[in-house]
Amino acid sequence: MDAELIPSLKYASQTTPERSGIDSDVEAHHALQITRWQLKLLGIWPLSLNSSGFEKMFTNVKIILCSFLLVFIIVPGGLFTYVIIKDFNVRIKLTGALSFCVMAIMKYASLLMRRQEIDNCIRHLLFDWRQVTSANSRIIMKNCAEFGRWGSIICAIFMYSGGIFYAVILPCVTPSTENEQNVTIKPLAYPSYYVWIESQENIAYIVIFSTHCCCAIVMHSITSTTCSVAVVFSMHACGQLKIVTSPLSKLINASKKTVRADRILPEVIEHHTNTLRFIDNIEKILNKSCLVEVGGCTLNICLLGYYFLLEWEDSDAIGIMTYTILLMSFTFNIFLFCYIGDLLTEECRKVGDAVYMIDWLEMSGNNIRQLILILITAQNPITITAGKFIDLSLVNFCTVIRTSLAYLSFLRKFIE
Repeated sequence: MDAELIPSLKYASQTTPERSGIDSDVEAHHALQITRWQLKLLGIWPLSLNSSGFEKMFTNVKIILCSFLLVFIIVPGGLFTYVIIKDFNVRIKLTGALSFCVMAIMKYASLLMRRQEIDNCIRHLLFDWRQVTSANSRIIMKNCAEFGRWGSIICAIFMYSGGIFYAVILPCVTPSTENEQNVTIKPLAYPSYYVWIESQENIAYIVIFSTHCCCAIVMHSITSTTCSVAVVFSMHACGQLKIVTSPLSKLINASKKTVRADRILPEVIEHHTNTLRFIDNIEKILNKSCLVEVGGCTLNICLLGYYFLLEWEDSDAIGIMTYTILLMSFTFNIFLFCYIGDLLTEECRKVGDAVYMIDWLEMSGNNIRQLILILITAQNPITITAGKFIDLSLVNFCTVIRTSLAYLSFLRKFIE
């Protein structure tokens, strides 16, 4: 890890008493545990400067392998869906899986391009844990870390459950069919056209089916990892903003405010500035992925709703269960993104509210200027956006669901 974690790292390390940091490191690694596993699986977890050549090579191999698996679905799947298949209804049914693969490719590319910002956020998070000295601040950080950890776990459960049902169980329980040449067509999760390979031959089918299962793991890992990065980093930022708000709240009812403010405000401003830099890094990491997530979830919730209705008409219990889990996972994903975006914006505003409630008449001129700086920053919070077009909030979550249902209604009428 580089020495330049954040612009004020050197200054902060000089002004903070040295601690053993053992407990803080354990708690920080516990908070990052799920995210670390997922980032390592995809080859995105940052390497230290003293990493061996083998570790660097293994990371590159994982990136190449994940990229190959994604291409293994999107290219043959696109050929099969839009070249071989002529029936519009069948194309609609195959488009959902392809769109999810396209989403995974775009999010994976975005995460790879933002590895430096991810590295900065990880080091910033570790730094914050090592510097906390107050018992109250530690409790706040633990609570936010637990929320982030459980958000990651629930998201992973939904995504991997849906992936297992769709890629493994559904093809196994779906009966084989025969084409016009009386050739038995065994089902695949991602029907594909391989120009020089006959996918229905026994050995080829087993290899392709196994590869599709691996592809599903990679795609659902990318989605789960993006969600995990978002919720863990955002909740850590919320915890830091709560820690910033706490001393400001104490100034509201404290006596001799000027004396206390002279001691507290410089530390508060520095902590607030560092947290805003951290949030800015989160926004850089997530804004493109969130744009893909919002657009993709709007489309996929619509398509999954349509597939669910088709399975319901056919009374296919496995199909109904599969698409229900996938619907729940997509809905939970976009809800979690919007919820943490809303929560982060609210915590930023609470900093401004705490400053506003202080009795400014008892403050010195220098302290008032410092309070004005905090207030102006809090009134224009850095928010998590979808491509800098849409703020992630619960209001926009309702918009996504409403739009998906409108598209579903239009799709049903169009096909009927």
